[in-house]
Amino acid sequence: MGTALTNAFAGLRFEYAAVQRELQSMKALADPFLNDEYKWVLERCETTLLNLQNSENGGIWSIDRGNALRTITSEGAYRASGATGGRGVYGSLSFVWQIQNTDRSKRKQSHFILNGIASTSISINAVNDDSLVARWQFEAGDASSPGCHFHCAVNQYGTDCLFPEWLKVPRFPGLLLMPLDGLEFLLGELFQLGWHRHVSESSYHRDFWSEAQKRRLERVLGWQLKQVSDYDTTPWMSLKRAKPAVGLLTDD
Repeated sequence: MGTALTNAFAGLRFEYAAVQRELQSMKALADPFLNDEYKWVLERCETTLLNLQNSENGGIWSIDRGNALRTITSEGAYRASGATGGRGVYGSLSFVWQIQNTDRSKRKQSHFILNGIASTSISINAVNDDSLVARWQFEAGDASSPGCHFHCAVNQYGTDCLFPEWLKVPRFPGLLLMPLDGLEFLLGELFQLGWHRHVSESSYHRDFWSEAQKRRLERVLGWQLKQVSDYDTTPWMSLKRAKPAVGLLTDD
């Protein structure tokens, strides 16, 4: 019998200070690629997290869709060749995380539990008329979610289009979880050569972000490999139904 279904899902634990440091580093790293008029969005995101750290129960950590973070314009830089002169587009990112504070003995929490909605939405829009060109999201499941726990999807949030909101499939297995991972994914897609050059240069923020991301991806990949190796139905169904332990991403 495999191990994937033996433990009830209790969420994923994160350290507030570690998430705050990642946010600060990614904010600095991504700065040249963000629209100046929307850089305040990350500032408010950081303030919201600090407020939640000092709350009794936790709550919603988010960048709401109406005030999404926005990139500068990409005019062909989304091509692997880096050619210019293509249709101008910009990217937007929003997310919603339901987080819980569980240590009632402390006024300022050291950790939180991600349990509930965990969705990062990414959109690409045309510059000339703001029309939607593409939209996808990275998500983590809850105790009852039917797809791979870490997954990505292309739901369009509508009722009469391809991949309508009511269908909820397909859910592709994924690796990315943090909203900031989603931001790097977006920048790497819209600025194929520019983002790669930017993160090829060592700096305090690049190095901190890279090490934190490395630890997270190693743990997610290691957990996924274990589900595939310890299957009791098929490797795919084992991975599809598995739920990680609460301490998957922390050392304590």
